[in-house]
Formats: sequence, C-alpha cells, structure tokens
Amino acid sequence: MLNNLAYYCRNFFSAGGNWEEKMRMKGHYYPRKYLVGRQGHLDIYIIPAFGSCNPAEIKRRNIDQWLLHLTKPDGGSLAGATKNKIMYTMSLVFEELRDLDVVDQNPVKGIRAFSKNSVNPRGIIDKEFMNRLFPNSSNELIKVWNSAMWAAMMSVFKDTGSRPGEVRALKWADIDMDKRFIPFRKAVASGTSDIIKGTKSGTIKAGFLTFATVNSLKEWRCLTSHNIDTDFIFSADGKKPVSAVAVIRAFRRGLENIGAADKPWTPYWLRHSFGTYQMENLNQDEIMRLMGHNSTVITRGYQHPDNDILYRSAERIQQKLNLYREQ
Repeated sequence: MLNNLAYYCRNFFSAGGNWEEKMRMKGHYYPRKYLVGRQGHLDIYIIPAFGSCNPAEIKRRNIDQWLLHLTKPDGGSLAGATKNKIMYTMSLVFEELRDLDVVDQNPVKGIRAFSKNSVNPRGIIDKEFMNRLFPNSSNELIKVWNSAMWAAMMSVFKDTGSRPGEVRALKWADIDMDKRFIPFRKAVASGTSDIIKGTKSGTIKAGFLTFATVNSLKEWRCLTSHNIDTDFIFSADGKKPVSAVAVIRAFRRGLENIGAADKPWTPYWLRHSFGTYQMENLNQDEIMRLMGHNSTVITRGYQHPDNDILYRSAERIQQKLNLYREQ
C-alpha cells in the first residue's frame, strides 16, 4: 500500500524520532528550536500543499512553481531566505525517503535557491501615522484596534520595542503596574503556538510603559474573565497565547481603520520605530539593552533615521564640538 507524503511528514522532526535518532548516531545534535522550526515548515507549508500526494509522483517543477508563489498563511510575502529554509526542510525529507526506497531521487535537488534579499525590508512608521494608530483617548484607541485586548497589546509593542513572541508570552504576574515595568524573560518559540522559551538573544531585558499603556492593560484586565496572575494576558482563554497570525491580522485591521491599508507595515515595524525614535533620547548602549540585543551593531540595523532624527540625536555632539572650537 502506498502512503502519501503526509504519512511520512507527521512528527518527522520530533525529538527522539527516527530522523533525530539517526542524526544523533551520526554525531549530529540539533536543539529543540531547530526541530520545532523544521516541523513547522512541514505542518504549515509542505503538508497542506503536497500531503495528499504520492511522494514518488512529486516532480521538481511542481515544487519550484509552488515555491515561486508561496506566501505566509495570512497572505503576506515570504522572504527568499525563508523559502530556502522551507526548500531545505523538504529536501531533508526526500533524502530520508530515498534511503527508505520510497522514491528513486530527491526532486528538490537542482532547484535554484532564492535571493536572500528581503522582499519587504522593514523601516519605521512615521510619527503622523503613529499618532493615528495610538490616539490619546482610550475610546479612540480601542476604536482603532477593535478591542481593549488588541489596544493594550499594540501599546506594549509601541512602548517597549519588544518582539511579538515576547509580548505574546506575557502573563499578568509579569507586569509591575505600579512601576510601569516589564522584565521580558521569555517568548513564544518561533513556529509554535504555545511553546515558551527564553528570549531570542537569551537576554533578559527591561520594558517601561507609559501611563496610557498601563491604563489600557488595567482596562483589559477588568474586562477579561481570564485575569489571574498565571493567565496569559493576550489570550482568548488565559491558557494559550494568541497566535502570531492573529496578531498580524489585528495589526492589519488597525491599519485599515486609520486608512493605511496600503502600507506594508507589520507589528515588527513598531520595534524598528522604537529603535529609531529613541535615538533622540538615549545612547546606543541604552537602546541596545532595551531592545534585548547583544551588540550595538545589531541595534543599528534596526535604526532608520531621517535627517531630522539624525540631527537631533547628534546635536549634543555638535555642542561639544562648538565648545572645543571656540576655545
């Protein structure tokens, strides 16, 4: 009896599974994050497209055409580097199927890799639109984001410049409302819905909230029935964080509500905006610490200052130069 591709792909990269055990015997050890990411490629992209197919009948041209038009689950563009990772995951599966005599050859072999240039390079959201996304009035803020939960979540993104996975992982006990302070210690693992791990860089970083954001959080806590310390803050049931796709969809709805549906912005643009606008107030070491980076070199990659921001951030240097030159 012939099995379809989904049969072989289910739990292919599971810890302790046949493939992982085989790799260990060959001296290759993969962290859980790697295995989860590879299995995510199978579950999210490959199985929905080819799961019902006989592996021996999948041709190289079928895979190549599929990759050309592949998008994120929410319809957003996929970077070439991400498509290359998905293609490599598929190749690993077919190499194993070849060893099992399920297929004669690996159809992924010979497909040309995509350019690693970003499809939609990130930048910053200009201040006019930031003001429209985050109005001072609580009622207007909720109107933009359609609910108190999304209003509070997006405000945390804006205030802290945190990664989406870090904010999704927050529980009520994590926030000190009196100090307006969040120690970000964990995040939802990429490609998963509820696996909690450390932050991407492994650092613990500080987040400081405005009074308006604290009030939004308090309002959401009053409205939701899932408000004990151990509940996830941004959740439908308190037990499982909202999904990454749900966050993106909520952000897109907010853009539509302010007449910016044509913009390419995602929640991650709020992180880049934070790193850029704080150049006017903080030095690079301070911004690096707040963003949870291990190097200011990485931080500078998140900064996209225009001439005005660049001048204001360097104005104190000009003042020092002027004092020196006037001596």
